[in-house]
Amino acid sequence: MKKQLVYILFFIGFIGIAQENPVAISVDTTTIRIGEQIQYKISVNETSNVLFPEFKLDSLGKVEVVEALTIDTLKNKLEKKYILTSFDSGQYLIPQQKILINNKQFLTDSLLVNVATVQVDTTKQKMHLIKSIKREPKTFDDYKHLWWWAIPILLLFALILYFIFRKKIEKIIPKVQVAPIQEAMQRLKELDEKQLLQQNKIKIYYSELTDIVRTYIEKDIKIPALESTTNELIETIEDFNESSKLGISKETIIQLKEVLQSADLVKFAKSKPIVEEIKGDRTKVEAILNNTQNAVQIANQNKSENSPEEAPILVETPTQKKSFFKKYLIIILIAIVLLIGGLGYVGYRYVKTNILGKTTSEMIEEQWYKASYGNPKITLETPEILTVQSVQLPENSMSTIGDFSIYTYGSPISNFYIAVSTTHFISELEQMDLDTGITGALNGMEKQLNTRFTNIKKETIKIDGIKGKKASVEYKRLNEATQQMEDYKLTMLFFADTNGMQQVYVSSLWSDDSAESVVNRIIKSVSLKQ
Repeated sequence: MKKQLVYILFFIGFIGIAQENPVAISVDTTTIRIGEQIQYKISVNETSNVLFPEFKLDSLGKVEVVEALTIDTLKNKLEKKYILTSFDSGQYLIPQQKILINNKQFLTDSLLVNVATVQVDTTKQKMHLIKSIKREPKTFDDYKHLWWWAIPILLLFALILYFIFRKKIEKIIPKVQVAPIQEAMQRLKELDEKQLLQQNKIKIYYSELTDIVRTYIEKDIKIPALESTTNELIETIEDFNESSKLGISKETIIQLKEVLQSADLVKFAKSKPIVEEIKGDRTKVEAILNNTQNAVQIANQNKSENSPEEAPILVETPTQKKSFFKKYLIIILIAIVLLIGGLGYVGYRYVKTNILGKTTSEMIEEQWYKASYGNPKITLETPEILTVQSVQLPENSMSTIGDFSIYTYGSPISNFYIAVSTTHFISELEQMDLDTGITGALNGMEKQLNTRFTNIKKETIKIDGIKGKKASVEYKRLNEATQQMEDYKLTMLFFADTNGMQQVYVSSLWSDDSAESVVNRIIKSVSLKQ
């Protein structure tokens, strides 16, 4: 539906037969006083392929356009109104205005406007000195549109300041590095102060006790201890102690194993050791910490004496690892702020109307538009005015087709699409078989959508005395966002005679319950009256 929905090609040449001008003008008055206004209206007896160019003013530039109103679509014509005024007395000729209908130029009549001065009776009205121009005070509404840019810019500025000053504060306030042994001893002291034994919280006590010794081993010896089981940890310490000649005594390793096994029994086997055993394990942990710390110190001294010039090992700190993430986070935040600012500037309604589209539920509740399209003309009601599309027809069809147009409307948010196609032949052709024509049209749609139509149902219909065909089909398409196939249904109307063809396509999601009401309203509104 989205691809190559098209319009172009108007028949060539003019027919030398006089015809009625479809363009007319009307005004509410032709005589005004300085500063008064004229309502100037252009009426066009067409509703499709009409273009109103820029309004031409008088040659002296004395008449001004106060406001150009939007085009009104009536039953069989279009109307565009202009509000005109003048601040100089005299007679001024508004020239003919050019209107394009089906790429053909039509001219309106010219108009003579009389602008009179305002007479002042100085005998009754006192004359006063001319006062200087007084400027109206500015209000919040005059600057309201700027807030959509000011708010995201201020947020972005605050974000940048946060990162700048946070780094400076980190440099000013040095981080105190606590040695692993000091941290462990402090935690042991805090554990004693909690009095978990007095509260009979044995399981919690052993969990914190073993966490203290495991954390110390991981920080000071640099081996994984927090996530290892008791047997894995003991094996790792024994292997590391032997390979690195760390010098931890076998007695210390045995004590560690005993404490960890006691903790495992308490946590998993619901063992309840006596108070003396618990205090004994507490004493063992303190001895393990001191003995291990002494072994680590001796090992570090020997290492520094034996290899004083050895280059230090550079380890990537967590701060370095997070730096790249922070940079990307800042970029993402900037993009979000700019997106919010842009959305606020253009307005949500603009984005909703021109990009997202309406949901089918909104289509049912909001205003509909009745308009005529193409040649031969086809009239119908739609949730939005259909937009003409452009295409270049093949050269071999130009000798047959005089006018080919396609008008469309699509709502991506609900996957709902409408297309109206009209084809006018230069000369009369043989009467087309409706079944053959609708089959060919469906085959072309299959290729365009790269899908396969199933459950095809055809029926003969008659609208305004004109015979045609209606087809209802089902098909599947890939949703690029979810990468899943979705079920669609397509309703098509097909009319053809010796002078041209008219087609209507309406496509919607099968799972959209509201879409059926929208489709039925569109199909029922179709009119082929000429």
